[in-house]
Amino acid sequence: MVDEASAGTDDDLVAALTEYVNAEDTGAPDSYVTECAAEASSLIANFVGKAKMPDEIRRRAILEVGADLFHRRASRNGVIGFEGVEAIPVRIARDPMLSAYPILRQYLPIGLA
Repeated sequence: MVDEASAGTDDDLVAALTEYVNAEDTGAPDSYVTECAAEASSLIANFVGKAKMPDEIRRRAILEVGADLFHRRASRNGVIGFEGVEAIPVRIARDPMLSAYPILRQYLPIGLA
């Protein structure tokens, strides 16, 4: 377990986010994926503070938030279609942390989740 934001924006995290969002298929520049990973890492670090949690939990939360940030770029008016044969439009959450809250909740002191 860690007591600070150790997941950071290392190369492994950026590579994991690139794969998770299929960034190579979208033609998004590496700098954009790196920016999303850094922003997600900062958001998570700010939210959890010094709460202790397993590294893999913190990393999963960063990937989920990073993915939400990444997909905002392709959304018009908060709706994304995920181009495809039978793609159904999906509304993007206004709060990029929305997917991380349930993941992190059990590791936070009562009153913060």
